[in-house]
Amino acid sequence: MIELSVIIPTYNRSTLLSHTLTALCEQTLPLESFEVIVIDDGGIDNSEDVTRSFSDKLNIKYFWQEDKGFRAGKARNVGTAIAEGKYIVYLDTGVLLATGSLEEHLFRHKVSTHPIAIVGYVYGFDLDEEGVKKMESVISPNNVDAILSELDQQGMYDIRQAQYDDMGHNISDWPAPFDLFWTCHVSAEREELIKAGMFDERFNSWGGEDVDLGVRLFRNNNMFIVDKSMASFHWPHPKEVKDIGESSKNAAELIHSKYNIWQTSYYNLDHEINDLPLNKLIKVLKSSPNYPMADPELFKSPRKTITNTDLDT
Repeated sequence: MIELSVIIPTYNRSTLLSHTLTALCEQTLPLESFEVIVIDDGGIDNSEDVTRSFSDKLNIKYFWQEDKGFRAGKARNVGTAIAEGKYIVYLDTGVLLATGSLEEHLFRHKVSTHPIAIVGYVYGFDLDEEGVKKMESVISPNNVDAILSELDQQGMYDIRQAQYDDMGHNISDWPAPFDLFWTCHVSAEREELIKAGMFDERFNSWGGEDVDLGVRLFRNNNMFIVDKSMASFHWPHPKEVKDIGESSKNAAELIHSKYNIWQTSYYNLDHEINDLPLNKLIKVLKSSPNYPMADPELFKSPRKTITNTDLDT
């Protein structure tokens, strides 16, 4: 019986897609317990052929949607709508899972007495040029567990590791755990995703549609967790969007305009002042008498500078 569905949007990344599917073939979770759904967002490469080449190794389906621009949210909605599993794992093309990751995702959901949203651990995401070269020297589509061990030893951690070190790994206690809900590797209950309205398809440029869904899961009392036992690594590749900063800013403004909750009001200060992610920004500003609580007027205020004194709080 299929209990878990893995949904992978893709766009002209057939080699990376092959790597992701190769790692899924090595999962300890029995093949009959999960399915893989690949949604092609209008690509013109051989992704369909690559997907079908795994049909004797995985319970796998392929769907193609017309290219009408960046529609990763739409692709994931299609996959979620047709999924047979009670639990959904979203993966990006080029993310390779540790062999026990799917089994652990399923176990955590089944034993939880409360709906949970799982943030997978992703080694090597968003590395600089030097980090990419170093990572490329050790990665391959096979032996993912050994590669993850090597990446751990070399310190090529999840880009969010600094936040975990600072704020703690119990992210359900964080003021805005939804800010970590990056669909490169996450999972949630299908029923909860549908109840939350799935992905807002108005997000038609890079970023934001996943965090936006995370806000709704958060407001619906899903508990967010992260654990290295659900590990993966991100195969480095060129970014599809040049101006990520502008896309992120536009997404943050849309998210706050939709919900107008106190946590998202801090996006008004710019999502990453001095490279501070949202939860750290909230911690710094709320603990410092020198900074006001965020409010709508902050969109009109000059950008504020976070000092070393503030960072020590």
